[in-house]
Amino acid sequence: MTGISRAALPRDTPAPVGFRHAHRDRPRLLARLDRRRAARGPERGRRPRRRGSRRPARRTATRRAAGRAPARRRRALDDGATAPRARLPLVRDDEGLRGRLLRHLRAARVDAVHLHSEFGHARAALHTARALGLPVAHTVHTAYWPAVPGPLRPIARDLLARLAGPVPRRTGSPLLDHTLDVASAADVVVSPSAHQAADLARLGVREPAVQPNCDSGGAPPVPLPPADRLRVAWVGRCVPEKRLLAFLRAVRIARSRLPEDRLAVAVAIAGDGVLLPVARRLAGPGTVLLGRLDPAGVRRLLDASHLGALTSLGFDNQPMSVVEAVRAGRGVLHTDPRLQEGLEAAGLLTASPDPDGIADLLVELALDPARVRAAADGARATAGLFAPEAHVERLLPLLAGGRAAAAA
Repeated sequence: MTGISRAALPRDTPAPVGFRHAHRDRPRLLARLDRRRAARGPERGRRPRRRGSRRPARRTATRRAAGRAPARRRRALDDGATAPRARLPLVRDDEGLRGRLLRHLRAARVDAVHLHSEFGHARAALHTARALGLPVAHTVHTAYWPAVPGPLRPIARDLLARLAGPVPRRTGSPLLDHTLDVASAADVVVSPSAHQAADLARLGVREPAVQPNCDSGGAPPVPLPPADRLRVAWVGRCVPEKRLLAFLRAVRIARSRLPEDRLAVAVAIAGDGVLLPVARRLAGPGTVLLGRLDPAGVRRLLDASHLGALTSLGFDNQPMSVVEAVRAGRGVLHTDPRLQEGLEAAGLLTASPDPDGIADLLVELALDPARVRAAADGARATAGLFAPEAHVERLLPLLAGGRAAAAA
């Protein structure tokens, strides 16, 4: 194999759950779903009840509703429902999707299939690749997704089984069980980080290869802005696992310890986020919530900042916010000591992950611009790690090995 044949899914297929930049495509996907619903016409209303007629007994109504519920769920999946809050499309692995993928992969003359998800689309692609004798690589992004609360696990397991089929119970987490099942079925397993690769190996995944994420990076890095005030860009979803509220509390503490106007923080929320209303109330003067940004907007924010900030702890395996900051030539303040890729020279690790620990480092950096400049220099020296051409160079031998495994 001399190169990678890149094939997108058919144009009318929603993006797979778990794809890294799916949130940036959600408006387009949701608009498409609205058009489909509009094309079906108005919902059929209930027949008006005649005056004097008796209301059906509660037990009979309950039985009828119970009988309709499975059909409703099936129609919801067929029509392209979305996951609550996350608003990610729920796509079911079925014969129709597999047939479309089969025709598409043949027409595009695809040499290998590379999965970045574990759910409906990914399952259909995995089965289709097997039917065509193609090697399958799987990059794991979901090993540290938050566990579903105990009472909801049967519901989550049932929903995932409807989307992607049942899987063996290896752990207490239905999400992690699906991750491990696809990883076990793939010819090549890729982990963007070394610490996730070690955890996957402990869970029985065979020889996961460490392959950091990549980003085109756009233009070369621009010089740092003037050092009159420290400007920090926090880029991510406003959800509990990203710990934005801890960061905002740290900013308030740091600002109280510094001379006025010595610390300015720009906060960008890439996605709606369930904690956005709380973040708006907690944000103080000098903190700007910019809302969802496209890649160009993220780059402009980083260009106007001295460094990026990542405050998750035990959730991210190798976050794209690190990749984007390093490719922009900016250091990264972070709180998770397990994160290593790209941060050896560009990382600025807090002494503790709590708001006081984050505030301590913010104050130190605001008063010592030399550390900020050193982290930016380290980012420029490290940026090649995340270059697309370097990513492809490392990936091609893995896919060649996958082809040999698939042919065996």
